[in-house]
This record gives sequence, structure tokens and C-alpha cells, in this order.
Amino acid sequence: MHSSNGRDASAILATIRAALPGLSPSQQRLARLAADAPYEVARLTITEFAQRGETSPASVTRLCRALGLDSYAQLRMELAVAGQQLEGEGQRISGDLTEDSTLSEVVEALGDLDARSIKETARLLDLDALEAVVEAIGDARHVYLMGAGSSHVVAVYLELKLRSLGVATTTFYDMANAVIGIALAEQGDVMLLVTPTGIARESVPILTEAKRRGCVTVALTGNPRSAVTGVADHCLMTVQGESDLQTGVLSSRVAELFVTDCITSGLVVRRHDRSVRALAAVEEALQSYW
Repeated sequence: MHSSNGRDASAILATIRAALPGLSPSQQRLARLAADAPYEVARLTITEFAQRGETSPASVTRLCRALGLDSYAQLRMELAVAGQQLEGEGQRISGDLTEDSTLSEVVEALGDLDARSIKETARLLDLDALEAVVEAIGDARHVYLMGAGSSHVVAVYLELKLRSLGVATTTFYDMANAVIGIALAEQGDVMLLVTPTGIARESVPILTEAKRRGCVTVALTGNPRSAVTGVADHCLMTVQGESDLQTGVLSSRVAELFVTDCITSGLVVRRHDRSVRALAAVEEALQSYW
């Protein structure tokens, strides 16, 4: 089912979760209410919804605009459809954990949360942007990756896969090494930055410097309103849910890893013969080593 502007109504929950990092505190409260209980919120008036979120109807209107919606009526309609779909699929909406949760509850809740993150990321992923990134990496002389903290794990994961496919790749942990590393970058090289929030102080400078040197710049981020989205040539959005015991630095990076898998699998499809040869060479080298 589609809304009046042609958007898949079932994608509204993914849109809400992706927008969360860039929203104001009052809008975040409203957004979380809508994401956790879409069918219930769909039955509320704008005043009732604002009261639930301990804010004003004006904040509800601003939230709708931030989500790309024309009105609260449109938000209610899309939430109603999404809520019905979730009930039909028998999905859990809440992945919250507390200090009293049992280990089995932790496993079940995190399994639900990560599965939902991947599904919503897939639903929201811009396929045109993904194709452009795959094309750029396939044509690049060299690919540069950067991610700090837990994001560095995602960058290294992508580096290992790209190198196995015969793509020259280097990963940086901090700004200083990245600046030195891309000093010899050439036109058509790729700089991909993994930045969940998009607000790290080095994000915009490194993408700007890479672009100045002729690189195709890519941001893998969960914040569609961050400054990096205005700098990067291509943005690949992720949706990562959080629970009470899985937040901040403890947040899962499963959504970002899923997108990197999409990139490398797309690369295999795009240049199949070359990828197969590269993978065979890697397999032979590993067999000889062991």
C-alpha cells in the first residue's frame, strides 16, 4: 500500500528510526512513541500524541516535516498501515532490555532487534546510491576507508572483503593517518566513511579533503540530517535500533555490516569473472599457507 505521495507506507518505521539521531529531544520522544507503537499512535489526535510525548502539537508538525511528510494525517495513515503489517507478521516491536532480563530474554530481544535493523535498513536503502557506490569501487584504482571506535570494525570488515575481491584498499582509524594516506589519492579513487551519527568532528573535513583530491566520497551513516550527507557524493543510510542495554558504544553494527555485504556482493555481480579469479587466488594462497 502506498501513501498519497507514492511512498511505501510500511517504510515509515525505517524512516523514523533513521531520522532519530538528527531530531530534537522532543521530536525524538515522539518518534520513539510512533516507532514502538505505530498502530496505537495512529489512533491519537495530534493533541493527544503531543501530550503522550510531553510536548506541543507544533513539535508533532515539525516531526512530520523532518520525516518528509505533508501532515500529521499522513503520518497517522502510514503508521496505521505499518502497525497492521507488523501485527500480521507477528513481529515484536520493542527490543528493550533491563537489568532484570534473563539471558534467554536478552538473546531473543537482541535477535529481534538486529533482524529488524537489517530489514528496515534494506527497506530504506537507496538502490541508486548503492549502485553508484558499487560502480565507483569497481572502477577505482584505490579505495580508502575510515571509521573510528566500533565503526573501525566495519571499515576493516569491508577492507578484508574488498581485498579478497582484488580491490586495493586501505583503512584508517583517525584523521591524521587518513590525511596522510589520501595525500596521493587520484581522480576516481573512493573514500568511504563509516559514521553512525555523522557528527564526529573529523567526518566533514576528511570527506572534503578526499573530494578535493578527486575521490568519490561515500558516507555510511544512520543520521540522514547530519552534515556529512551534504558533503558526500553518495550516502548509504542504516537503521539501528537500540535497547536499554545496547546503546551508545554498545550498539550493534549489524546494519552497517549488512550494507557492506550488499556492496561486496554487488561488486561480485558487476565484475563476476574478475571476482571469481580473485577469490580463487585467495583460496589457493590460504590452502598453501595452512
